[in-house]
Amino acid sequence: METPKELSLPNPDWPDPAELVRELEKLGATKGGAQVFVGIPAPFVKATITVATNAWRLRTRLIDRHSGEFREDVSKEDLKKMVRYIESIYEAFAEIGIEIKDRTGEAFDYGLPEKVVTAQPQEGLTRERIIETLRPTIYWKEKLAQQGEVTIATPIEASA
Repeated sequence: METPKELSLPNPDWPDPAELVRELEKLGATKGGAQVFVGIPAPFVKATITVATNAWRLRTRLIDRHSGEFREDVSKEDLKKMVRYIESIYEAFAEIGIEIKDRTGEAFDYGLPEKVVTAQPQEGLTRERIIETLRPTIYWKEKLAQQGEVTIATPIEASA
């Protein structure tokens, strides 16, 4: 069985335990004193921690810690912070090669990877348009990882 590149260590002498620790840290074995899984690339670990932290931040802004109920007193300032947390999550995904594509508002083309769940006739259109994304299309390293699902509006054909 071949060792994945992320786990390949050079073959130095290990009389110095600190040298071994430094090599493991380069692989993401420890970060800031916290144990992480050896073999998982460090950018993935960092992105996952960023996503988890920002998900927690969103939850604390939206859910009352004591009652567990949705907070109805969410301020405009809280909403601005939540948008920043979401943007940070998207940036973390991008760092590991994940792109989340929401095509709402775009013209629909039958060559797109999205699955049409519902089509609704709508006046004033000359071509199909995506009016709602029910599930985003997700790419990982530019390859389709999840097919999106959309609702489209279709032009109403004139009666002859």
